[in-house]
Amino acid sequence: MSQTRQLAAIVFADIVGFTGLMQLDEQKANLSRKKLYNALEYQISIRQGKILKFSGDGVLCMFQSPVEAVRAAIEVQSEMRKEPVVPLRIGIHQGDVIIDENDIFGDGVNLASRLESFAVPGSIFISGKVQDEIKNQPDIQSKSLGKYSFKNVTDPNHIYAIANEGLHIPKPKSLEGNG
Repeated sequence: MSQTRQLAAIVFADIVGFTGLMQLDEQKANLSRKKLYNALEYQISIRQGKILKFSGDGVLCMFQSPVEAVRAAIEVQSEMRKEPVVPLRIGIHQGDVIIDENDIFGDGVNLASRLESFAVPGSIFISGKVQDEIKNQPDIQSKSLGKYSFKNVTDPNHIYAIANEGLHIPKPKSLEGNG
């Protein structure tokens, strides 16, 4: 098993309330899951990404470019707002990762996971590193939500919300997550 390191844009996404939906209506839960997978698969194919894990209601993806990762996330959220609505939250971070066959791990993955845990349905949260890469892209808007401490992460991290039309931007004081 050979391991390699690389810089990557890591995307975590999950359907909020999926477990409860599964208990209430398995068919609707599975349709939500399929809708998410189809939207992601399409964006991955046109934006040089890769779905690394898709289990239950959660997905882990990797992109070569943080700009393309954010663009993919915006398009996926747009699809999830169409009926039947899928309450999706997304976190994106760029960092050094370790790739071991079809698995990925490292601080870059952990930070993306923490960002996703703070996100709310209909939102895309990004790290300061991703913000640095997208700030000059005219088709991507963002808003600072402030610095937060993440569980098992030494230094506080700045969270930004993608602010394109239709995306949910929560009030900074309302954020809860693995912090």
